[in-house]
Amino acid sequence: MNKTVLTGLATAALMLGTALPAFSHGDDRFHESQVRHDVMEVFGKGFGKISKIMKGEEGSPADFPAIAADMADAASKTKASFEKDTRGMHGFTEAKDNIWENWDDFAERLDKMETDAQAFLAAANSGDMAQIGPAMKELGSNCKSCHDKYKADLD
Repeated sequence: MNKTVLTGLATAALMLGTALPAFSHGDDRFHESQVRHDVMEVFGKGFGKISKIMKGEEGSPADFPAIAADMADAASKTKASFEKDTRGMHGFTEAKDNIWENWDDFAERLDKMETDAQAFLAAANSGDMAQIGPAMKELGSNCKSCHDKYKADLD
């Protein structure tokens, strides 16, 4: 496997693994927030698994198609999970109010995420690391850019 591709994959997976921490807020979340969290958790876990594969801790690149399929499925549900404007609802959410103030931009980013997730799935199914690396990086970059603008900073 090409060292540059491996380094790029590992860097992207590590970056995303740290950018998508799992927070446990249990019953503090309102229903819509929990649905969004559950959908996004698929991405966090997917990038976490990819990171472990790239570090040689567990799994193998043969696991990428299943991981990518889960992420593509979650991507197809993400936009619908945000369509209800939940500003002012009581309970925990990581969604910033500016999602609904900038819905067109946010929705466009989610559409791109869905397209990127499908491209990652196609690349993963090809088994070609030269395709997998760039596709995963594109998906991860899109996720991060959206989180930077639309996810509450909980640190």
